[in-house]
Amino acid sequence: MLTRSVIGLSIAATLMIPMAAATEDFTPISDRILSDPAFLPLKGQIYGESSYNYGDTQSQGFNASGANLSSTSRTLNTLTQTFAFGVSDRLSINVSEAYGFSGNAKVTTATGARSTSQSGWYDPAFGLTYRLIDQKQQPFMLDVFGHYSPDAFSSSAAINGEDATVARGGAAADFGLAIARETRFFTLRGSVTANYYDSSTQQTASPQRGYANTSSYWAPTLGLQTQTRLTNRLSANVNASYTFNGSPTVSNNLPYLFHRENLGNTADVGVSLNYHLIPNRLVGSVNYNHTFRDHTNVTYPEDVALDGYHWGTTNDVGVSLRYLFQ
Repeated sequence: MLTRSVIGLSIAATLMIPMAAATEDFTPISDRILSDPAFLPLKGQIYGESSYNYGDTQSQGFNASGANLSSTSRTLNTLTQTFAFGVSDRLSINVSEAYGFSGNAKVTTATGARSTSQSGWYDPAFGLTYRLIDQKQQPFMLDVFGHYSPDAFSSSAAINGEDATVARGGAAADFGLAIARETRFFTLRGSVTANYYDSSTQQTASPQRGYANTSSYWAPTLGLQTQTRLTNRLSANVNASYTFNGSPTVSNNLPYLFHRENLGNTADVGVSLNYHLIPNRLVGSVNYNHTFRDHTNVTYPEDVALDGYHWGTTNDVGVSLRYLFQ
């Protein structure tokens, strides 16, 4: 029911955008609008965001001949907290942490169904953003940004009745460039991000306790974000991104020594409705995001009979509060 409501509201807001655009003001501005995709806290300001998200992933597994071998359904609730501090009007530093809970996974094969649970802390992320060009001086904004996530929490599959974890079992980092144009009515922001995933290790449980080691890989992302300000307090954000995933190798000590995963690319589209409960101090949002996952091909050089592929989609719905302190 929540998913349908969020989708319905989002579609309604999106349909309103072209109708409103004909009469709205596209005069360039350089305001720091709290809900805007180009927002950056000013010197001394503290920005915070608290969010809840419910994710539902459906995927299918096939052998090399195309026969359907398995169906997987996964759900997960996630709480995320982010803080950012304006070191100067151009530079901000940020930190975020998330916790996943009440996650359930059900895998159905020809021999039956198996269910497991998932919970735990994600690895924290530390980052910074520097505004190279401000729209006060030029007709656009240009930011550079980066994040680092250390290997703070171990990764484990569900073993002996214990929940699986949510951490990936390895460090990660990203850096990128974003360009934006802000007007009274509309903001357009484009970004390119280089994501790096360091080698990772997960404790496994099939057919007995062991470890899976995944090599490092790169995954660049192209992104586009917009905000349409429908009234002084109400706005709608629309975003899209496309990630070119890599091809890591995986070494399992049990039961197979080696395989390669040619990860399928992912496409994300999302919308959110934002309302300024206190103008530019407290903003509430409802959010919806859909992820398309292309085929991930898995090959086993030592036993081609195990080759196959899988693909899936994810629907995420959530709510968030953004707040700003001087």
